[in-house]
Amino acid sequence: MSERPLGTAHARRVMLVERAFTQLPGPVHGPSELAAATGLDTTVVYRILQSGLTSSTFVKVPPGRYRLGPGAAQVGIHAMAATPGPQTTQPVLDRLSRLLDGFAILWVLSPYGGPRKAHAVSSPGRYGFDALGLTATQLVELGQSLRVGASGRVIAAHLPPPMAASVLAEPVPAGAGPGAIVDPAMFAAALQRVRETGYAVARGEVLGWTSVAAPVLWGEAVYGAVAVLKPSSLMPRDLSLPITATAAAAERLSLLVSGVEPITRSLEGRSMRRIPVGDRVAA
Repeated sequence: MSERPLGTAHARRVMLVERAFTQLPGPVHGPSELAAATGLDTTVVYRILQSGLTSSTFVKVPPGRYRLGPGAAQVGIHAMAATPGPQTTQPVLDRLSRLLDGFAILWVLSPYGGPRKAHAVSSPGRYGFDALGLTATQLVELGQSLRVGASGRVIAAHLPPPMAASVLAEPVPAGAGPGAIVDPAMFAAALQRVRETGYAVARGEVLGWTSVAAPVLWGEAVYGAVAVLKPSSLMPRDLSLPITATAAAAERLSLLVSGVEPITRSLEGRSMRRIPVGDRVAA
């Protein structure tokens, strides 16, 4: 009768060790460092790491340190492959684009070479990527970077602290507009505001454009961000509707990503929660 509780306890310890790799700075850690992060005995952590070598969940990096291996990556790849594709997410973006007469984009978090964002699906409305006035190189660099734009900030704000710190250490890409937040301390403060409000606004970080973004979450993990861009001259001064509509679309996508069938609600409908007057932002 004691095998089940003992097995459950062991499984919990394994998950604590795996989670510690996502919370500590850097990819490579020793048993003592992981033990301090998890509150487990160093010997217990060492045994967990050794047992994970056969499944490639962990990989040993001499001398006596470990990192997450391809077995852990395979689990993540399978999890991401089960999330909704364009056929499911496109209608959400289309409705948002029509409502705000803007360029709606779903960005997803990419871990390749450090935290980046990648274009998943978009609804350009009457605009398009060429309307942004960027070269192909600038479009790629600004599109991938989390240091520029409202979408970058809402993703960075919900990353584990070590990954958020790596974003702070990156330079602002060439081609960013004058509104880009260059100072790391100011950028860190902007991330805190995102955590408090649930959205971000960017003005002139792409020259001549204003954007609003909200995070798409998968449980406690950030999946990506929904952003709406418009020429600054056409974005309304009162941003309560763009913020509310973008946050509603992000919430709907969060439910879809989590596998929860969302309650049907129209972005144009009266049921949409409005931003309180005190939270309205002028462009």
